[in-house]
Amino acid sequence: MSAQPIPLPLRRVLAPRIDPQLAAVEVAIDFLNLPTVRPPLVREDGVHVVVADGEQFARWVFALGGDVNRAPQLDGASLWTLRTETPKRDDGSTVRILVHVALVHDEFVPAEFRGEVSA
Repeated sequence: MSAQPIPLPLRRVLAPRIDPQLAAVEVAIDFLNLPTVRPPLVREDGVHVVVADGEQFARWVFALGGDVNRAPQLDGASLWTLRTETPKRDDGSTVRILVHVALVHDEFVPAEFRGEVSA
């Protein structure tokens, strides 16, 4: 009696697929040298980025512009969000980016966008 090896189905090793929105935001972060404190998160409403402080938030504002929103103050702090987008790609498309920072009341917020904030 002879034994023959049992052929196993070939496994195709595929590289993990990278979300194109995430890739576009990561390219913008690298190209513009923008700060983050954690990897960006892709959600239905856009790609969310978290920064550490007002100075890092200001770098995003100055690099990409957009609308700044401040949530109501709660326990002495509020969440600031910049609604912006990546620079236009070759096909004219952009990716929505939401940049967040939690700031303690009276913490550094650049005067250039303090007046433009909607609460």
